[in-house]
Amino acid sequence: MALFRAMRSSRHSHTGRIVALFAAMLVCAIVFPGKAEAITLIPPSLELGLIPGQESQTSIKLFNEESTAVELYTESRNFTATGETGLPLFDFESEQIGLSTWITVEEGPIVLQPGGRYEVPVSILPPANADPGGHYAAIFFSTTPPTEGQVRISSKVGTLILATVQGDISESGLIQELATKGGSKLHTRLPITFVTRFKNTGNVHLKPAGTITVKNLFGKTTATLDFNTGKGATLPTTTRLYETLWEHTAVNATEGSFWTQFWQEYANERNNLAFGRYTAEQRLTAGATNQVQGLATVSFWVLPWRVVLVWSLVGIIILFVLILLIKRYNTWLIRRNQVKG
Repeated sequence: MALFRAMRSSRHSHTGRIVALFAAMLVCAIVFPGKAEAITLIPPSLELGLIPGQESQTSIKLFNEESTAVELYTESRNFTATGETGLPLFDFESEQIGLSTWITVEEGPIVLQPGGRYEVPVSILPPANADPGGHYAAIFFSTTPPTEGQVRISSKVGTLILATVQGDISESGLIQELATKGGSKLHTRLPITFVTRFKNTGNVHLKPAGTITVKNLFGKTTATLDFNTGKGATLPTTTRLYETLWEHTAVNATEGSFWTQFWQEYANERNNLAFGRYTAEQRLTAGATNQVQGLATVSFWVLPWRVVLVWSLVGIIILFVLILLIKRYNTWLIRRNQVKG
């Protein structure tokens, strides 16, 4: 799903790319039905297998939750990945090629009455010489028709199309890096975020899955974390960064004076307690038959110094009191024996 304001201008291609980048930030939640101005779109993404020269049929459902009628117009655009975020990047200014030109969809206007539903048929016909592997585009529904050569602002919702053309398919990838966020090897408490950089070296998108197992200094498993629960895809020849969180409970914000913050952070350390050296081992698989496999490890320390300091002081005080009580008891015994003697 994508919701954004898109500015179109044939003279400002950089503006189009920047707007597209902002749009992509809102497209990332593609596993949930999308809404824009009370327009619901299902599904937010489609994964299709295509055969060169053969037409494929699918559909997109629209639902108008507004109290007024809405007119929608369609437009198809290719997308690529933005850096290592995995967010789609749309360039509305470049000449159309590839998957976006294979798509046939009703141009509009599509009139949705209040509370109305409409199923939009979509056909995709790859050419007989289509390159095998992954092809990526989005079908947008806009409140204004696409017009070249002038600035136009419109609201859009969209469905991402992740298509795989049959042929010489290569599924390959590797873990480039497993680290803790920020690269720190020393932490005072949980949560700790593990950062995985996965590189797709094949020609189709991959959705790596697996676990990160955290073991303590003695090799005992402390936690087993599911990796890529959002099922985010890495596009071909790109590297994507995934984050996996290890925590016991939510952390409360600290504020106020030094001592107030000290005790607040002490509570955070106690509620997210971990101590010593840990090793995180990641195992992942990807591909249609899980033939892509990866293994990586990272070691780090957790030293909750506030907890250690407070508990040490408490221990010293208890020890001091015990020693004092024992001395007084011994003194009482000596005096008692002297009286009896």
